[in-house]
Amino acid sequence: MSMYEIGLCQKFNKDIHGFDSIRSSPEINDHYICLYTFDFTKDELYETSAILSKFYNATIEIIEPLILYPGEEMVAIYKTFWLRIFQRICRKRLIQRRFSRSSQLYSYLIKREYRMFSISI
Repeated sequence: MSMYEIGLCQKFNKDIHGFDSIRSSPEINDHYICLYTFDFTKDELYETSAILSKFYNATIEIIEPLILYPGEEMVAIYKTFWLRIFQRICRKRLIQRRFSRSSQLYSYLIKREYRMFSISI
């Protein structure tokens, strides 16, 4: 069994998941609950997991599962957090790059137009 798994995760909410001060682990408020872990050896499971994530309003993530005591709740530590930040930074830079290129092209066209106008006069 590997250290990381693919799981269906949801932020812990006392109203949805319940909390018993005697049986539940006190640290559970700060974690994501792992509702289900997937075994992606079959192709059908991908479709099932997509349906489950929409139904539970949860996300499918690469996680490191942990069991909290005394409540024995399975919580998840996300391992895709930094990947998302990196993707967001790359998207911003690409958008800025496209904008800067279009503005450079615009300024080039304006300068060319001025030159053409000044030559014809």
